[in-house]
Amino acid sequence: MKPVYKTVLFVSIAIAVVIYGLFFSKLSETAMVRWSYFWFPGVVYGIAGLMFGDKGAKRPVMAALAGVFVLVIFFEGIFPSL
Repeated sequence: MKPVYKTVLFVSIAIAVVIYGLFFSKLSETAMVRWSYFWFPGVVYGIAGLMFGDKGAKRPVMAALAGVFVLVIFFEGIFPSL
C-alpha cells in the first residue's frame, strides 16, 4: 500500500502547488480556500498512510475523514469571521 499512499500524497501536493503557485494571482482567496477541499484530504491520507499504513487501511481513511471534518469546521465556521 505504500506506493498508493506516496502517489496520493504526491498528487495532492502537486495540486496544492499548482493552486498556490501558478494560480495564486488568478484565483480569489475564497476560490483557493474552496480548492483546499480537493488537495488537503489527500495530503492527510498520504501522511497517515505512511505513518500508520502497516496497522491497516482503516486508520488513514479515518484520518482523512477527520481532516476533512476539521477543515469544514475551520473554513465554514471560523474563517468567515476573520
